[in-house]
Amino acid sequence: MALERWHHASDGGGLAPRWRVACILGVAVVAGCAGGDDPTADDAPAEPFTVRFETTKGPVDIEFVPEWSPLGAARVHELAEMGFWQGARIYRVNERYAQFGYSGTPALDSVWISAGLPDEPTRASNSRGTVSFARGGPGTRSAILFVNRSDNTNLDELPWNGVVGFPPVGRVVGGMEAIDDFHDGYGDEPMQWEDSIAAVGNAFLDRAYPALDSIGDVTIR
Repeated sequence: MALERWHHASDGGGLAPRWRVACILGVAVVAGCAGGDDPTADDAPAEPFTVRFETTKGPVDIEFVPEWSPLGAARVHELAEMGFWQGARIYRVNERYAQFGYSGTPALDSVWISAGLPDEPTRASNSRGTVSFARGGPGTRSAILFVNRSDNTNLDELPWNGVVGFPPVGRVVGGMEAIDDFHDGYGDEPMQWEDSIAAVGNAFLDRAYPALDSIGDVTIR
């Protein structure tokens, strides 16, 4: 079971948000999109907030809880506000997880996937419907999220590449039936091609795994 190098993609499908257009104009501009300062708990919203993900199987509402993960909640709020996940493919779906995170634009992913957050303790359990950041070691939570499709409480204290546990950052409050319906025919196979996902984006996923479900509009409610 690997919850490391998890990624996701977005091609837009429609007009790209202006920030995305600006970011792909050049590496210097892209680097600026990620900000220069290390995140702090002060950046997190004080209260829980809900993000709606319009997916190919219907809307999914996820409530993010700063009390569980202040830095994680701040990162989610930042990326959702930017529209980072619009067009992302839900590229890993098995009986336990549904995972996404690559924007699908390689220039953006090269910045954000490497923009790891400091680690935080696990303050909630990875029960069915909770949402956590995937990570591959200390300081690697960035933009990749997974939804627990089953109770995965073993993740709460699982040692993984020098760090312990996968701290939940939110929970599904609407649309779990859509998550249960995501195409799972590819299972974990796309995980073997993360280098291609990062380098080519949605063009690779759409060619190799055309039945993947996608995220459309992403809005903070």
